[in-house]
Amino acid sequence: MDDDVPNRKRAYGNSKPKKKSVLTMLAETLMSAKNRPKKRTSRRTESSRPKTPTPAVIYTQPLPFNRDRLIVQLITVTAVVLAIVMGLSVFFKVETITVTGADTYSAWAVREASGISEGDKLLTFSKIRAASQIMANLPYVKGVRIGIKLPDTVNIMIEEESVVYAIKSSDGQWWMMDSDGRVVEQANNAKAATATQVLGVTLEAPTVNEKGVATEMTPSETNELGELIPVSTTGAQRLTAALQILKALENNDIVGEAASVDVTSTEDIILWYGTRYQVNLGDTSRLDYKVDCMNDAILQMSDYQSGVLDISFTIWPNQVGYTPFA
Repeated sequence: MDDDVPNRKRAYGNSKPKKKSVLTMLAETLMSAKNRPKKRTSRRTESSRPKTPTPAVIYTQPLPFNRDRLIVQLITVTAVVLAIVMGLSVFFKVETITVTGADTYSAWAVREASGISEGDKLLTFSKIRAASQIMANLPYVKGVRIGIKLPDTVNIMIEEESVVYAIKSSDGQWWMMDSDGRVVEQANNAKAATATQVLGVTLEAPTVNEKGVATEMTPSETNELGELIPVSTTGAQRLTAALQILKALENNDIVGEAASVDVTSTEDIILWYGTRYQVNLGDTSRLDYKVDCMNDAILQMSDYQSGVLDISFTIWPNQVGYTPFA
């Protein structure tokens, strides 16, 4: 008899299970994890924790400023510093004194004027007093610097007047002064002849190392009719004009070439450039510019030329007029 079992349906219990795909298995795993009940934690919230009491802030009055204590501290510190300096000064004494910048005076003269001696305490001698004594005793010195170099050296650096000018006093004596009007010394005729002379104004009782004061007189001039007319320009105005011209000469580095500056009339100031040129500067306006123009004009002239340079800007505005000597 033929076996017809293969043609029949197998019993349910004997049927083979269907195979699941990988995607199906993964989806089922995710769903089961999602539906799984969460575990309850026993963490306490911040609000359930017991609070620690915060200490109270106590405000007190500010401490009063103790002025006496501060003064005592300052005095103590000062005393300590002075004690240290005084203690060190015993070990550092002056053995060498150097002088630089001295041309008119010798190094020995500068040392003597300073009052500093070998054996003085290097750290405690007065620099201000030494500089003042040099300025007072050596009129040609216009600046002093004093320094020290341990263990035993004092350095004195001076600056001297490079240029001085001759001017007369009201009693007819020659004096030397700088372009600031500071009186340097009294001079004889020979020394005054070697310097640029300031004419048309005098100094009243000049004193060395002080600024000169112009003599104030009541001079008079003569008009075309021979009548005397009072002069309105003061001595101070004449001196101011002269000093302004001297400054302009220094700025142009032609001080040694100017023989004289005559401010007798502040409306007709005359400067002699050596013996070659008489320079008419006119009035006191634009004196610095006029001296600049004079210098430029002379630099363009030949060595053999000489004559009158008109820089008053009255005849030829903003031009320099030249008239040769006959």
